[in-house]
Amino acid sequence: MSLFKTTTIACPACGKTIDFEAVYSVNADRRPDLRLAILAGEFQRMTCPACKARFRLDPDFNYLDVGRRQWIVAAPVAAVAEWPTRETTARELFARAYGADAPEIARDIGSALQPRLTFGWPALREKILAAMHGIDDIALEACKAVVMRSSASVPLAADTDLRLADVADGKLTMAWLRSYDGREGSAFAVPRSELDAIAADASGAWAAFRRGFEGALFVDLNRTLLPAR
Repeated sequence: MSLFKTTTIACPACGKTIDFEAVYSVNADRRPDLRLAILAGEFQRMTCPACKARFRLDPDFNYLDVGRRQWIVAAPVAAVAEWPTRETTARELFARAYGADAPEIARDIGSALQPRLTFGWPALREKILAAMHGIDDIALEACKAVVMRSSASVPLAADTDLRLADVADGKLTMAWLRSYDGREGSAFAVPRSELDAIAADASGAWAAFRRGFEGALFVDLNRTLLPAR
């Protein structure tokens, strides 16, 4: 089931205390509306009743979509440098819920799930969007690496990441997004065929890249780019 708990937070604009229905877990099979809200960028977003500022609570919950084989720990973007510790914790959580330490009926479900760890809303949305379109997320990261290597205008901001923004008409729309609020910078299209070629290259040039993510829950270029702590 999807779990929410009323918590008191301060409006980031005016400081007024507000009651907020914070999410603790999302079951997208039972609540497809929540999945759609994440894709639309509206989930956990609120308007302050005092100053009318719009803000969004940082993600800190578990996401389950059995139909699309997804189990994701969605962590706050500020914790991304802690990814090794967070990944270990997420792996232990999956083991208890659907893996080796879970009851047999849960293990049966877990055998078909792909556990992942994300940081921030844009990264979570990207995983959901990729699964929606049958995109292998490791191949997607390899495709990003190709784009970044060949691009003449890579943003220098540390809080900006290249993310999959849309898939349509045989093209992937890639965009530079601000990691903490999803604000979009430049965007461009990449032929889907380029990603499919990388995904099909099981033993060629991209085999070593894929091996670097074997067994990983944090499947993201930031795994190799960010200093871990």
